[in-house]
Amino acid sequence: MMMRMSGTARSIALFFLFPILAIGLRAQSTPPDGKIDQLSGQIPPKFIQMLKTQVVWDDGFNRPSGPRLRFVKAEETAKPDGHFIRYRIYADGIPEGVPYIFADWKVGTYIESLHEASTPAYVNRKGLLLTRKPGPGDEDQESVSDGTEFDVGVQAAIGEPIRFLLRSQDNKILIPGTLVPFPIESTDHGCKLTALLAVPEGQAILIYGDGFVPGSEVVIHGDSSGELKESSHAVDDRGHFEVIELPSVIGKDAGILKDSITTKDCTVSVSIPWGKGTYQKH
Repeated sequence: MMMRMSGTARSIALFFLFPILAIGLRAQSTPPDGKIDQLSGQIPPKFIQMLKTQVVWDDGFNRPSGPRLRFVKAEETAKPDGHFIRYRIYADGIPEGVPYIFADWKVGTYIESLHEASTPAYVNRKGLLLTRKPGPGDEDQESVSDGTEFDVGVQAAIGEPIRFLLRSQDNKILIPGTLVPFPIESTDHGCKLTALLAVPEGQAILIYGDGFVPGSEVVIHGDSSGELKESSHAVDDRGHFEVIELPSVIGKDAGILKDSITTKDCTVSVSIPWGKGTYQKH
């Protein structure tokens, strides 16, 4: 599926999207990681804003129980130039038979680079996205076979998120989604730790925790190619926390970040490469 967007259309979309993101950013009681604020004089403010916007997007614009795009793998193909996966997309519980605008936001780019599809999307009663209005025969179908599914074909690196947005033409409906074809995550007794690339070569990494004791504090033991650190992070009332990691080490062009958490209930650990030459499509 080709994604195109005119300058005028992009300006209109961002005009409505920015207030939503701003509200989400203001709703954060504390920044995802104090390290970002400590280095704010050394890192461009626009880059910091991009990282925080990714966090807000992944949290459903700070509406964790709100609607999200749902992705279901439909086809997987290995070709000489890479590994491609096609996903069906679902948006549950929204009005059917009306045109929606579909957009994607690539990792490591600024929000101004949001791309919108050149054709509208529609949904049926099952939430399946289509390139046309659903007909009587496919209102309740989980898939259709006439080639009109509004699907996406992606190629991604391990830990790479691809972000999507479905919005109504009047912007009253905004549904985000984050697709990670090859996740980096660790689970144990209900606890889950996830690592995502925030930029392609991992100079910034997002760490998400879920399933921890609400209101508690967790300690992350970090090891970035031999540079050790510990940091404490508050768990919210959902059992969730967010951290932005900057794993670069002086004198090294590349390495591996390993973050681990041990509580009385669980032990989880994730590792993710960073630096020059580490971004490789799967």
